[in-house]
Amino acid sequence: MVLGIEIIEEKKNELVNRLELKFKLDNKGKGTPNRIDFKKEIAAQKTVDENLTIIRNIKTHFGTSSISGLIHIYEDIETLKFFEPFHIRVRNIEKKKREAVYSAKKKGEPYKHLF
Repeated sequence: MVLGIEIIEEKKNELVNRLELKFKLDNKGKGTPNRIDFKKEIAAQKTVDENLTIIRNIKTHFGTSSISGLIHIYEDIETLKFFEPFHIRVRNIEKKKREAVYSAKKKGEPYKHLF
């Protein structure tokens, strides 16, 4: 699925070893794509690993078809796990895995191996 994401700002944050992107998408006549679609598109555009790409936020603007957001692309998984909170990391995995993580966490079972 090609979304046509336009990158507005790209900044390399050397302190935390990540690339920070601000994006914009004009989504006229369509619904808001889910995070996984955004993640796949950006990973393909930047030729980076999809597992190191995190969608921090997505904003839809009332009364317009404009969508904007912030994406972090990390260089390694350990840095990603250190800087990104649990709830953001869980939002960036597919629905079945997300449900399994929440279910295991609720039951008190180990869940970190799931994502």
